[in-house]
Amino acid sequence: MLDVQREELPQAYLLIPSYLAANTTDSEALARALHRASRADKPAVVVDLSLVDTLNNDVIELLLAYAFVLRAQSRQLILCHTPQASRHRFQRLDPGSQPLLVASVLDAMQEIEFLASQAD
Repeated sequence: MLDVQREELPQAYLLIPSYLAANTTDSEALARALHRASRADKPAVVVDLSLVDTLNNDVIELLLAYAFVLRAQSRQLILCHTPQASRHRFQRLDPGSQPLLVASVLDAMQEIEFLASQAD
């Protein structure tokens, strides 16, 4: 079963999934967490994948869908500690379809601050 820790930070909504398996209940749990995060009034949703070894196709498609939804709202989905195989899959997409991939949550926060300074 998927457990998703949620934290509201000043500039982002942070999600930390601690287990992903290849069944629909896990995708549904992540979908609920992403939906709640997307409703928060934050410029970004950050997903820390450091506790996850692999992402199944359903989870990747879900993350891509939320990247699209957030981009349409002039917000962004940022993935941290993305598993190597999944990172390659995201990087093969055109830049407009990719979520932002960074090494750590700290890098995500710096990216959010940088983008906010560019918007001013």
